[in-house]
Amino acid sequence: MRFNGLFALLFCAVTACAQQAIQLPSPPAQSGPAADGFRFVSDGPRALGWSRADVIPRKYFHENLPALFERTLTLNADMPEHATLRWIFTGPRAGFTVELTSDKVRISERYYDSMALYSGEGNYPEKTVTTIERQFVGDARTLTVIADSHLAVRILVNGKQLIEAPLIFDVTRHQLMLAASRSAHDVVAGTLVAPEVETATVTIDPGQIFQTMLGFGGSPSITSYDELSPAGKQQYWRMLKRYNLLISREYPMGEALKPDMSNLADANDATPHYYGDNFPNSELTSFAYNQHIMQMGGGIIYELWALPTWAQEPYHGPQVIDTWNKTVREVANPEAYARIIVEYCRKEQAATGHPPMIVGLENEVSQPPAVFDAMALAVRKALDQAGFTQVKIHMPDAPFMYQGTQRALDFRKDPAAWSAIDYAAAHEYDYQEFMANPDMYDARMKAMHEAADGKPYLATEICFNDPHYQEPSYRIAFQAAQLYYKNLTILDAEAILYCWTILDVEQPTFAGSRALIAPDRTDGWIPVPTSFELRVLGAYSRHILKGMKRVGATSSDPNLLTTAFAGNGNETLMMVNRGTAARRITVNGASHPWAEMERTGLEEVNEVSAVPDQIVVQPGEIVVLSTIRAE
Repeated sequence: MRFNGLFALLFCAVTACAQQAIQLPSPPAQSGPAADGFRFVSDGPRALGWSRADVIPRKYFHENLPALFERTLTLNADMPEHATLRWIFTGPRAGFTVELTSDKVRISERYYDSMALYSGEGNYPEKTVTTIERQFVGDARTLTVIADSHLAVRILVNGKQLIEAPLIFDVTRHQLMLAASRSAHDVVAGTLVAPEVETATVTIDPGQIFQTMLGFGGSPSITSYDELSPAGKQQYWRMLKRYNLLISREYPMGEALKPDMSNLADANDATPHYYGDNFPNSELTSFAYNQHIMQMGGGIIYELWALPTWAQEPYHGPQVIDTWNKTVREVANPEAYARIIVEYCRKEQAATGHPPMIVGLENEVSQPPAVFDAMALAVRKALDQAGFTQVKIHMPDAPFMYQGTQRALDFRKDPAAWSAIDYAAAHEYDYQEFMANPDMYDARMKAMHEAADGKPYLATEICFNDPHYQEPSYRIAFQAAQLYYKNLTILDAEAILYCWTILDVEQPTFAGSRALIAPDRTDGWIPVPTSFELRVLGAYSRHILKGMKRVGATSSDPNLLTTAFAGNGNETLMMVNRGTAARRITVNGASHPWAEMERTGLEEVNEVSAVPDQIVVQPGEIVVLSTIRAE
């Protein structure tokens, strides 16, 4: 079973829902060699160690689990009655335990990363958040745990799936214990089966040419950047350079903008952007920041959010309901919006030497289609008359892909307005509806690609703001990796932009999914990654340079997501393993010798090495082969 949203599945409480026992199939033949053995004797010697009661010694498996995995235990005999085998998986913030008895299997998930979880019992804080159990009939001889790319953990007995539960946190280690009477003589023994390594072939076809890349980046909170110490600012720019995040997207709300725009970059008039109990991260333009971006070879994308009253006018047309279910009563004055854009371009060019690369037609604001049409025409005309003919225009950003699709279709009804648009664009927050089933989002992306009708696409804002997914885990970041792949291959995206490049936050779970970097006020106000999101985006951005073209790349394995890029004598191959088994890779069609390999995973922070003779991509890992030396 695969559920559409992670928390759309309702599980029966163990004591409140009658279940019919499941008949187990016959025990399967052992499918792989043993990696390690275990043997518990209930009346054997007690576990050694300080504070140990009279308990049976545990078995610790000395391996670090990959982000995604499949592990199987085989038992030499039936489970004794009144004994429980507990398979315990632990991670830095949370863990889960799978319990097996002679007639049932149970999973319980728990968090232990905050004193707020302490209930007054036990010797450390802990709170169980999920418990599911299933009864069975038959002889349990194999127990399998699969942590997959659907943000789920699945439990199989004798190869038959009995339980599926949501799993959004990371686990890294596992161990076994037996709970049984010390006065009985029960023996539980078996093996941990060695995980398989599968084979896959990747073929690059440089004759197939798709989009030309503009690059990667995000939106900086200038007030957060300003909080960095002088050393922190230097480190910040090194981070942006290292990760090739050289597109800066501005969308100041502009509510306090004066008609002469003299306060465009005045922090005193910045509109605050509140998130929960965090301090305001104000929307603000900084020409000094933009100049630094441009000096590193990057570019600026500029648009406004809410407009000042003098740039709006009353709306009396057919009813329009915006994204937040409110009736639109004020709309943009197209000529005023065009004047703001042109004046910004003038100020940008005067301060930095260059105008913005692209301007947009408002961020996440709903306007009637006729108003958006008029804005496109007015902005294009004003830019051309002011001499900014090279500045491109992207369509208005909708918060959700399906809304962006409708906006593109509406624009196409006015050929003149559609002709004024250079880029299709959208935010992709509706991807969160499909976090547990990313492939279901493909249909919306294909609809957008068709609606764009040949115009290049910009993924202007990606992150996770649904509270159900504000977990700073690699598993959540890996879902973003799948979304980046889909943008590049389904939408032919030329730019991928995270929501916030830097954001000042009090609440770490919020920061972990919403921003790439935050100031560390406990260590000299230097920039630090908020979670795994920076390394995962960096796996793509570090070796895909501006001007490279996506070329054909196919994989023999549908769970090995593969893309390739070439240009200016360089070549890059991206491989994302969303399966639960490692893949040994054969690459065909490369035009140049690879200069380096980069691994990104739960333990690997864009780890660069020479290219080995045998290339193996671990489950949940991103491996890049490139002629570009990113370091």
